Amino acid sequence: MSNKSNEDICAENMLKNIEANSTPIPMKPSLTQKQKYNLLMYLLVSAISFTLFVAPSRAGVSVLLFMIIQAGWLYYLKLPKTQILMLAPIFVLALNAFISANPMWQLPNLIVAAVLYAFMAVWIVYGISFKNTSPTLFLRFAEVVGNTFLHSPLPFKWSAGASIKKLPVIRRVLAGVVISIPVLFFLIVMLANADAIFSHAVEGIFIRMLNLIHLHTIGRVLFGFIVGLYLFGILYCIFTGSKEHIQVANRQIKGDCVILGVVLTSVLLVYTLFVAIQFRYLFAPPYDLPYGLNFVTYARRGFFELLVLTFLNIAFILAAVWLTKSQTGRGATFIKWMCMYLCAVTVVLLVSSFYRMWLYGASDGLTRMRTLVFGFLIFEGIGLVFTFFYIMRPKFNIVLVYCLIALSYYMVLNVVPLDRIIAREQVNRYVVNGNAGGLVYATRLSADAAPEIARLLDSDDPHVRYLAQTYFYRIQLSHWWNWESGNVGWRQWNISQELALRLGE
Repeated sequence: MSNKSNEDICAENMLKNIEANSTPIPMKPSLTQKQKYNLLMYLLVSAISFTLFVAPSRAGVSVLLFMIIQAGWLYYLKLPKTQILMLAPIFVLALNAFISANPMWQLPNLIVAAVLYAFMAVWIVYGISFKNTSPTLFLRFAEVVGNTFLHSPLPFKWSAGASIKKLPVIRRVLAGVVISIPVLFFLIVMLANADAIFSHAVEGIFIRMLNLIHLHTIGRVLFGFIVGLYLFGILYCIFTGSKEHIQVANRQIKGDCVILGVVLTSVLLVYTLFVAIQFRYLFAPPYDLPYGLNFVTYARRGFFELLVLTFLNIAFILAAVWLTKSQTGRGATFIKWMCMYLCAVTVVLLVSSFYRMWLYGASDGLTRMRTLVFGFLIFEGIGLVFTFFYIMRPKFNIVLVYCLIALSYYMVLNVVPLDRIIAREQVNRYVVNGNAGGLVYATRLSADAAPEIARLLDSDDPHVRYLAQTYFYRIQLSHWWNWESGNVGWRQWNISQELALRLGE
């Protein structure tokens, strides 16, 4: 006869039922000692290589070398080869440091590369699909970045644990170093007194070592170590990541078609009036402009307001489609057609913005900002094409498509010689029309513009020749100053800078 009471038996049965019906909590896989060692070595290699090859001012070809080292280590750590392809855009960003002397992309490229590393971790751990329309992509990205910083103390804990186990060996090494210091000091002093050439060489070595110890170098080393910790955290998330971490309820929120229809109709009535005015004046002959306005003055006003409205329209369209994509009936169909109309109106706003900027550029020439805006408007137009498809068939991840379009635009900016295009347009304006108004701006651009500025060295106008000569003199002076201060070496070698120095000789 069992000694258990009825209450005990009921409690055991209840526990068994709970265990049978409960979902086990996913556990992060523990790392082996070899994996920990590889991650620590990756941290050190990343920190040292970043400090030596990326952190120096005016870094050029060495940035590419840093990315080659990164790709080699990730391949050695056996990351999925398809996901390592995420490094391809970062290679394009690194290529900019080698082919261009334009410094405007250095900090943005560093930020974009850090974001791409995090998205690589999201891709490997969770997967990224064009068919998944659940709004978890940025939540997972936020989790990876947050965990990356939370895991930064791990290398210190692992190192401390390893030090305790190997304490006798470390003590013997430290004892040998302490004994070696006075021996080496005595030996160097004696040899320096015995040979003047050796004394001069040793003195030069000590002077160079002391010159390296300043705040700039210390800050560069600390920054490199922070980058190493960030990359360590990314790989740690990849090795220990679990697809069960984020659980987002895939619940569709349904919008009220009547409310959305009223809002869309009222907004589109105003836009229809605006579009009619655009075709009446902006795309009409100059003599039709009222109030004594000319095309350039009319085009300059309201450009950025129109650009902001295109963003708001796209956000409104995505929200309306998301709220009604699971609904059927006349209301949902009406919302869909209104979104199509709003998307068409947004195209008109985009064309109007492009035309306004084109008129502005035709009057005053290109600048960096105007050129960037032209490219942005073109890629935004590509995004609107996909928005039309999303309205008709909201079965793909439109946010991921937008991210890829934005990344493509940014990579194009890193490869295209922006300053050279601007300088060519300004120099052509001077050669064809004698308009030298933009030459002052062109001669203040980076060394990328050197092939076009060199065309001005043979100008008949002494002022124009002076601008071109000053431009090349400034490039050579900067190179000489950096050479004298030790800031120019093989790491700073850059194709555009080298070409500018040769043209200025």
